[in-house]
This record gives sequence, C-alpha cells and structure tokens, in this order.
Amino acid sequence: MRKRPLFGLLLVLVFMFACVPGLSAPTQNVDLIVQSTLQALTLQALQSTPGAQATPAASDQTGSISGKLSYPSSAIPPLLVVAFNLNNVDYYWVQTAQDQSTYQMDGLPPGTYHVVAYVIPDGKLAGRYDQFYVCGLAQGCNDDSWVDVQVQAGAITPNVDPGNWYGGAELYPPMQSYEAGQPSGKGIYSAPMPVLGSITGKLSYPSSFIPSTTVVAFNVKTPEYFFVITNENAGTYQIDNLPPGSYYVVAYPANDSTYPGGYSQAVPCGLSASCSDHSLIPVNVNGQLVTGIDPGDFYAPPGSFPASPVP
Repeated sequence: MRKRPLFGLLLVLVFMFACVPGLSAPTQNVDLIVQSTLQALTLQALQSTPGAQATPAASDQTGSISGKLSYPSSAIPPLLVVAFNLNNVDYYWVQTAQDQSTYQMDGLPPGTYHVVAYVIPDGKLAGRYDQFYVCGLAQGCNDDSWVDVQVQAGAITPNVDPGNWYGGAELYPPMQSYEAGQPSGKGIYSAPMPVLGSITGKLSYPSSFIPSTTVVAFNVKTPEYFFVITNENAGTYQIDNLPPGSYYVVAYPANDSTYPGGYSQAVPCGLSASCSDHSLIPVNVNGQLVTGIDPGDFYAPPGSFPASPVP
C-alpha cells in the first residue's frame, strides 16, 4: 500500500529536476538520482519486512559445516562436535543435546578441517568423520583415514557426519577444553607428543649366513613406513620411534631385495610345507616394545609382500 505514494514522490522529484530553469544537469544525472532513490526504497522495504535480510557484507568471510549425528546405541548422548583447523592450531566446537540428530557449526574460516564428535563430559568415546564411515562401516571397509573437510566463505559444507565410533583412541586427538554453559566456541589446540613404540625380533635367511637386511615397518593405514638396516649376520633387529598404529613388517636382504621375508601367518604356523597362509600379520604398537616379530617367511609366492620402499 506504500508503493504508490513513494512512486508518485519519485515522479515529482524527477519532474522538478527536469523542469526548473537554470539547472543544467544533463539527463544522465537524473537517471542517477532515479537509481539511487530506487535503491533506497528497496533497502527501506527490506528493513520494514519481517524476516527479510539484506545481502551479507563482503567482509563476512566465514563458512559452516553441518551433518548428522549418531551413536552405537538406542540413544544419542550429548556430544561435543569439534572441527580441527589443519591450517593452524585453532579448533571450533558446538555442544549438542540429548538425542539431537543433526548439528551445524558456523563462523569457520575457509580452510581444511577434521571433524570429531566426543561424548560429553569426558570424551573417552568419540566418533570420527573418516573414510571408514563414508565406506558404510561395512566389513570390507579397511580405510579409516581422515576425510579432509573443505570450508569455503559464505557456504555450508553438508553431510559431514562424525559416525565412525569403532576406532581406537589413537585415531583421534583427545577431547579439547570447552565451556559447559556455551553452545559453541573456539580454542587453540596444543597437540600432545605421541607416545612412540618399538618393534623387535629375530632375523633369518635360507642360507648359511644372514646378509645385511633392511627391515621395514609399513603403517597399515597410511603411506608411512619406518626402517632399520642391519649388518651382515646380525641375528636381531629393532625399529624404534614408531607412532601408535598397526604395522606390517618385511625384511629385504641386501643381496636380493626382490626376495623378501615377511612376518606372516606362516611364521607362527612354523614355516612348514603345510603353512599356506602367507598374509602379513598387523603388529599393533601403542607406546610399547613389541617383541617376537620375526620376518622369516621367505617362502611366500612372488608378489605376496610389498616391494622395498628404501632405495
């Protein structure tokens, strides 16, 4: 109902500027006046209309993450959903209520994030957004590496569901501090030094001597590997400074690295002719010295073990 009087006033102003003697303003100036007036009327209409919002200012350069919540039970406990910024040491968090099934985290600077949901109050159980969850949490899903979540300014990154509740505590950071009375917040993450472990065992070789050997511990979940090179006729090896995780151990003789020996199912079987399972055994390391890991299966079919990554 207000548009007609305002539009009439606009016509009067245009007519006055066009007709008053002595004003030499060219026609394009009148057009600018009309354009400015229309912009002002549009802004006024937005401000007076309930629920209407103007375009966000260009200085707002943050984004959001949203997703579904779950828990391996009939109810979802209160959770602390945390997004760790991989570009710096900042983390952002939101608290959820009992049986809340979705979340949204706003005010995130553009960048790459890892997302974890911790059970409040102690965070002893946590769910990650990782490849194992994306795969469907099925028996054939073996990759539990992180999914990198990209956040862009002015956009919501959806379907970031921290739903892998089946990994060990070594797969995610400990729960960070938060304010219990606040729905959301930000903190600075100080990563604790990992508790490193070691793997040791006996060396062997199907000959009268043991050549110099490169013993490699392959991280089962990541491309990382660690190795040690032993002297000729060394009967043991030890690989130190291993971060928590699972490892495959393979020995590569210096005289022929294409003929490796692995710590496989055939080793505890006794390496007899009837031991036909040559699959590598995952060795779990979590800050301790793991003994008895003897990479002595030199009888596996070619290609059973990975090639040596050490030049």
